[in-house]
Amino acid sequence: MWPILWEDSDWKYYLFTDKPDYQVDGWETIELTDKWYISDNPKRQANYVKYNTFKLLESLGKEVDLLVVIDANIKIAGPLDDFVNTHLLNTYDGVFLQSNRISAYDDLDHCMKFDKDDEDELIRTAEFFEESGYPAKVQDYFQTTVSIRRNTSGWKVIEEVFTKTYEGYSKRDQPMMNFINWKYPVLDLNLIPMDKIATYLQYEKH
Repeated sequence: MWPILWEDSDWKYYLFTDKPDYQVDGWETIELTDKWYISDNPKRQANYVKYNTFKLLESLGKEVDLLVVIDANIKIAGPLDDFVNTHLLNTYDGVFLQSNRISAYDDLDHCMKFDKDDEDELIRTAEFFEESGYPAKVQDYFQTTVSIRRNTSGWKVIEEVFTKTYEGYSKRDQPMMNFINWKYPVLDLNLIPMDKIATYLQYEKH
């Protein structure tokens, strides 16, 4: 993780890790205990945390109303209040970034092309989506690197369903999360272009 370039005292900054001695300026390290262990694969473990964050924090006595969830290749570079107030209207459960992919199948093909997962896992995932009736093109495909989430009943459903469905398929979370959002349309989401986050969040390569 990167140090926080813009820090606001009204926000809490939690860093989830399986390395107890890992510290980054501005972040409160939360070591993952055996209770939250699901896989030796770091990507799968990280995604389990990524889609159970409300539940995990609640178990630690840190119940929150709202989260901004970012991957480790993101720097906080601007006021999160402004980011949230601009894009998360009262009716929304969450905010994601628009993707240039047209569907999960397109995303899985991209993962295969760049060797981001085992080929058999990617094929099995695509077959599962197809058998479930997931269309070859959708209007609302989104990225999962950055999200804003309001603690609503819809997110409780997604946390439960993602954990159960994700196991046994590709370790890539973006195709699975989009599929689940299609199959279980319980979230009212605002999808925004990537250039809308530049003032607040910056991408950096690992």
